[in-house]
Amino acid sequence: MTYTGYLQLEASERYGKSVLSDAYYNGVFKISRPTYTEEGLPLVQLIHVGGGYVDGDTYFTQIHVRKNATLAVTTQASTKVYKTLNKQVEQKSVYKLDEQSQLHMKLDPLIAYRDARFIQKTDVYMDKSAVLFLTDIVTPGWSKDGELFPYTCVTSKVKIYQNEKLAVYDHLRLKPKDDVRKLLQLEGNTHIGSLFFIHPNVSEEWIEKLREELSSFSEAHYGVSILPIPGCCFRILAKRTSVIEKIFAAIETFIHRTIYNRSAISWRK
Repeated sequence: MTYTGYLQLEASERYGKSVLSDAYYNGVFKISRPTYTEEGLPLVQLIHVGGGYVDGDTYFTQIHVRKNATLAVTTQASTKVYKTLNKQVEQKSVYKLDEQSQLHMKLDPLIAYRDARFIQKTDVYMDKSAVLFLTDIVTPGWSKDGELFPYTCVTSKVKIYQNEKLAVYDHLRLKPKDDVRKLLQLEGNTHIGSLFFIHPNVSEEWIEKLREELSSFSEAHYGVSILPIPGCCFRILAKRTSVIEKIFAAIETFIHRTIYNRSAISWRK
């Protein structure tokens, strides 16, 4: 199958240091040259040279983090999905994390404009000793008539397998015609953020301390759920992207202070 954008990355551990050991991209997907953070891990920016996702686009990303390696991945800018009247945009991502490996994914918001239809499927295959940090934000795009939700449908499915067993299945579906602002959906908010953090040291006690850390944020509604495996999932509802990003930053700071005993990753955006 020919994709609009195809990307394959691999990180390995060599002589005690994580490096980007393989990279291949095709179509509108490209990557920046890896830079190395103060923590010594390779940081890669994903680049879309086409300007945005349009009718019928298909994208596929594969990332493999090998044993003892760590990789940080972010995007250069927000993902913009435009009018898709004939066929929805489809994006598939597959992440494989070997023993003692770590993948930190901090993605810019997905912005869905008028008549946009978008489906994203993310499959993670990880060893029980591996670590995953993954964020996602969905926001409505600008509309000429001021309509808050001009897009048709946004779907995100996340499946996380640990030692080949399905441990987490998260299905987010936003369909404005069903009135996403009502109770038990966005409840008057316009933006939604999701964050998954899976680490062997995550416990109920640790989550309670994190809840206390976030108690000062009053501009958003958020909840955290412990997963069937050592890890947690955050869902944040707000009226601005900046509010969600601020809470994500606070969560990340807490994670690195309490688990790694160091400052958060410098993403150099």
